[in-house]
Amino acid sequence: MSKIEAYISSGVIEAFVLGQLNESESKELLQYAKEHEEVRKAIDEAEETLFALGQEGSIAPPAQSKNALFEELGIETNSTKDEVDYNFSKPEMKTEEKSFSIYPYLSAAASIVAVIGIVLSGYYYNQWQETEARLSNIIAQNQSMAQQYNVVKNQMDQYASNIQILRQPGIETVPMTGLDIAPNAQAFVHWNKKTNEVYLNAKKMPANEVKNQYQLWAIVDGSPVDMGVFDVAGDMTSLLKMKTTSKASAFAVTLEPRGGSENPTMEKMYVIGQI
Repeated sequence: MSKIEAYISSGVIEAFVLGQLNESESKELLQYAKEHEEVRKAIDEAEETLFALGQEGSIAPPAQSKNALFEELGIETNSTKDEVDYNFSKPEMKTEEKSFSIYPYLSAAASIVAVIGIVLSGYYYNQWQETEARLSNIIAQNQSMAQQYNVVKNQMDQYASNIQILRQPGIETVPMTGLDIAPNAQAFVHWNKKTNEVYLNAKKMPANEVKNQYQLWAIVDGSPVDMGVFDVAGDMTSLLKMKTTSKASAFAVTLEPRGGSENPTMEKMYVIGQI
């Protein structure tokens, strides 16, 4: 195969007809066409083939259209198409490389993915916030229920302990009623005469100030005996264990300075109960 044949079969003719050659390659091809008849014929054949493919099914133009077009473009031609003179000044060719780039599509796809990602992120963030709020609410409710349960449990445990004390053999309950200083006050002494243990229920006593304390007295042989001091505040469901005594004819409660007194302050006696 000669050099010209190899040049023609390389596909450069078809690329020229399709406008895919740059300016330098086009000039080189036109120079070959001026010097070699085979190249000129190959260009004509490629143009006719392309024209036939593009105009398939259309009305054929008059035979002299090509010559008229060449004359309009300043191309000198003879009577037959095979004798075209390529010795002409071709207009400067400005070929635009036609290329397909996938990057715009990738960029658009990336933008769509980013938008979807932002939307989904916002959605799942809101879902997470709502879930976290519900979880916090559930935790708070559970903590509140646990606290209430502990309060009730403590009360039940205390009631059980109180009942166990009150069921002891030998227990005698002494009610103490309010005096003029506190007519609505009331307290109960639970005295076990077998063990000498004394328990006080002061639930219905008014709360005392910090500087004062209540003091329980047992009247033994006509004289007051200290049975211990106590405070009244908050929930007084538990029985207060006081000092022991082997005998008593009465019990009374007075309000004394914090720490208690050696002798009761009679004008501040709140409740008293006879046995």
